[in-house]
Amino acid sequence: MVKTKVTGKIKFGLALQNYVATGETIHPKDLVAQAVRSEELGYNSVWVWDHILLGSRNVFPVYDSLTILTAVATETTRVRLGTGVLVLSLRNPVVLAKQVATIDNLSGGRITLGIAAGWYQREFQACGIPFDTRGKILQVNMEVMKRLWTEDRVTGSYGQNELHNVTMEPKPLQKPHIPLWMGGYTDPVLKRVGRLANGWISYFYTPESFTKSWKKVLEHVQLNGKQPTQFGNCDMVPGRVDANDEDGSKVTNAFISKYCDLPAWSEATPTSAITGTRKTCVSKIEEYLQAGVQELVIMPAVKDLDEIKNQIEVFGKDILTSFT
Repeated sequence: MVKTKVTGKIKFGLALQNYVATGETIHPKDLVAQAVRSEELGYNSVWVWDHILLGSRNVFPVYDSLTILTAVATETTRVRLGTGVLVLSLRNPVVLAKQVATIDNLSGGRITLGIAAGWYQREFQACGIPFDTRGKILQVNMEVMKRLWTEDRVTGSYGQNELHNVTMEPKPLQKPHIPLWMGGYTDPVLKRVGRLANGWISYFYTPESFTKSWKKVLEHVQLNGKQPTQFGNCDMVPGRVDANDEDGSKVTNAFISKYCDLPAWSEATPTSAITGTRKTCVSKIEEYLQAGVQELVIMPAVKDLDEIKNQIEVFGKDILTSFT
């Protein structure tokens, strides 16, 4: 079979399955091995999901996002590391700034911190963080981290964080600071993304939905005096290469039902999946390319966790090579 090269540039990331369904397990070393192999295959980035607690009746086991990325950083040299997305409002910003700066130095300047205000109220209650003011907390925490990463001496009162002539060293390698990308869907959040962040992370958006929201983000980017050409984005979508389109869709839909919670307040949908034959997958990716997606982060849609390695391999060899 002759593979056709596609005109246009788009990058590919891999979403590591650092959370699983009730009753399942996956070893952290398996996640690191998947990241190493994805780097060898040409993926541009690896991403981890973030929760401290997830689920009550049906509990989803989840590994700490930053710990996994720390391990990946020690075993890779090129692939970028991302959180998609870290619940920033739950974290002490001073402690988090130190942790992420350390990962940035460890990795040689490869981390992108994807953040959001969060949505799971039980998680906030367990951590003793007010749920109703999580949006405000997010903005304050961003300011604290940016100042610690970029200023020699920091003084300011931020709730319980009283900074008096504080210096945090070492600084991150990335300048002016570690990229802060933000997830979100509603118009107020998209406005916040354009004002405060360096990039936008969408989740299960079709090319049509992505185009509409991306336009809104860029409008706010320009209104805040920033350059749209320097603003990043990615769309996290399920992906599966299969023998035919029907089987691919069947497995993918079952996977989404088991592992994914699509926000009712967004346009996230199973139809965003890149699934089917190689030809079908390439055609769908071309639509994302035309929509302005800079990077597609693929969440391998599998029948069981043992199949993840195979999908990483097949997608890397059969799909990524058409866009290089």
